[in-house]
Amino acid sequence: MNIALILAGGVDPKFHMEIPKQFVSVYNRPIITYTMEVFQMNPEIDYIAVACLNGWQELVKSYAKQFNISKLRWLVMGGIRGQDSSYNGINALYKDCNPDDLIIIHDSIRPLVSNEIISDSIKTCKKNGMGVAAVCSMDTIMRSSDGKTGDESINRYEVMRVQTPQTYPLKYLYEAHQLAIEKGIKGNVDTNSMISKLGRKIYFSKGADINLKINTVEDVEMFKALYKIRNDKAE
Repeated sequence: MNIALILAGGVDPKFHMEIPKQFVSVYNRPIITYTMEVFQMNPEIDYIAVACLNGWQELVKSYAKQFNISKLRWLVMGGIRGQDSSYNGINALYKDCNPDDLIIIHDSIRPLVSNEIISDSIKTCKKNGMGVAAVCSMDTIMRSSDGKTGDESINRYEVMRVQTPQTYPLKYLYEAHQLAIEKGIKGNVDTNSMISKLGRKIYFSKGADINLKINTVEDVEMFKALYKIRNDKAE
């Protein structure tokens, strides 16, 4: 089986709105429902699991009913960071699923992910053991220790911007999380970061600049505009 694990456990103090960004309403529906809908409609996805911010689980259940997300099967408590939410989700799935099942980890705040990106993540995982969506950086990159000054320029062609989805076999993820705990590797923003700190090579799959991650209020407005453009083209 292919199972989408959608991470919706975080609260970003820098996001200056009254509710967590994954639950912000855009065109009269919360952002997380757009993300779940993409995986609901993708024929390669069998089920959906959501690692959810504590206290919001019942609301996610009601959203799933309202927007016909029939593939939602697991709803677990999220964590402070991406690694924590992933860990909670993987532990729940490991009890119910086959170790060879593929887990497609995705941020709830990337609602514009395409079927092409999802499919390539799965395809790359089947070929290389993992498929982590990424894009080349088109901006000049500089190292900074204080966020105000730069002291070293980095070749942008040697830098990849990592996104989600990130696809791995369930057994691989479960064992990686256990090893990370043993080694004291914790607090990472995503699974890819944890895996790389275990000394393992990361295999990239297709990403896209339009696979926007909503981190700021300005990103919400960007999502509105991009979503409208996409829908207008589809009509």
